[in-house]
This record gives sequence, structure tokens and C-alpha cells, in this order.
Amino acid sequence: MFSRISKVDSVSIKSLDLSSTIQIGDCSYIHSIANVFAVQRQIPTYLGNEADVLPYEIYSYPDFFLPITEQVTTTYVNKQPFINVGEIDIKGIAASSVVMLGNTGDTLMHARIKHIRQLLNGSRPIPYETPSTSIQTTGSQPFD
Repeated sequence: MFSRISKVDSVSIKSLDLSSTIQIGDCSYIHSIANVFAVQRQIPTYLGNEADVLPYEIYSYPDFFLPITEQVTTTYVNKQPFINVGEIDIKGIAASSVVMLGNTGDTLMHARIKHIRQLLNGSRPIPYETPSTSIQTTGSQPFD
């Protein structure tokens, strides 16, 4: 299936976040998904319904990937069968991210994040707003 072998002497990772993956070894397919809802308040006040993501359309939209329209031709010449790396030092791996030590075939990454930040306005908190929608997606289309 694959024609290269990865050799890594050491790996150091400080932080691993939501739905993140460390893959050591070869795999044929990676599909990583993270739906994140974050409420940040300058003064911590808990209303009890912070975890209710149903009003936000961002989480119900279908996946959307731009089609690849141009012809892509690639040629690989692997003169050495090994990829040698001394040390990998990673500070943090964020939502729906993958650190891959090895070979992979197709990769599909998906992250949807809704942030609500409520900061002080003078001496009173900003009132809770009606949910709004926005999309932040990252990813690639699997190879055909």
C-alpha cells in the first residue's frame, strides 16, 4: 500500500485537545470531527443552558467541500525508503487535528466552532444575545 517508512526517535506533546488524534503507524483513512461550543464570560455566571447547542444552525449544516476542478498530475520518486526524524516537539494539538507519524491515504477534517464571549459593559454584563450562526470549517476532500 505505501512505499515509505517513517522513523522518529522521540515525540513530545504538551497538550492534546478535543477530538484530536495522535496516529503512530500507517492508516488508509482519517476522518476527524469536532463540534465545539464555547461560552466565555468576564464574570462567571452559569445560566444552566450553556450546553444547549440546538438553537445554533452551525451544527446542523451539511458538510460542504469545494470540488477539485483542475487536473492534477503527480509523480513520486522515493530514492530512499526511509524518512528519518530526530525529535518532534509539539506544544498543542487543537480540535479535530491529527498528528500523523506514518503514511495515510485519504484525510477528511471537520471542525465547527461557536464562540460566545460576554464581557462587561461598564458595571453590567452584556445581555445574552439570540443565537447567531457562522461557519468555520477546515478540511480537505478525500482523494479519488
